Amino acid sequence: MPRTTKKTTKTTRRTTTRRATVKMVAEKTARRPMVGLFQSIANFWRGYFDVMGRSTRAEFWFGLLFVFVTNWFFALVAHGTISAIVSAILFIPLMALTIRRFRDAGVSVWWYILPALLLYLIPIIRGAAWYRMLALNYVSSGMALYSFCFLAFGIFELVVGCLPTKK
Repeated sequence: MPRTTKKTTKTTRRTTTRRATVKMVAEKTARRPMVGLFQSIANFWRGYFDVMGRSTRAEFWFGLLFVFVTNWFFALVAHGTISAIVSAILFIPLMALTIRRFRDAGVSVWWYILPALLLYLIPIIRGAAWYRMLALNYVSSGMALYSFCFLAFGIFELVVGCLPTKK
């Protein structure tokens, strides 16, 4: 009969803590189910003013798709005032959704808020002067710089939208 030796295993506090941490992270990840298109749209409207929560990538992209299609539809069908009103109605929940996505991706929310406020306030401040220049087909260097900054900010926002969830 072969002789067997009894192995003793020591579990230290460190490994036990690490295992418990991994288990808790796995449980947190399992609690966040994947959302579909209609659930994302429902969450988009439910979180109209909610900037403290989190949004998954799927929720962000489906919400962005909903806003894009809705704005595109109203710009094609109802020109002018109605299209502007729809865009204004969708602006606040889109901003809240983006802030939640930034928080979920682990990026500071201030990287969204400060550039967004500047980029949306500049046309309001410049107002009629820019519209007169556009009517005369004149593009100033300030308008070109503004367009470049708006494009760079949009690319940054899309990159953050692709980042995986932190925590």
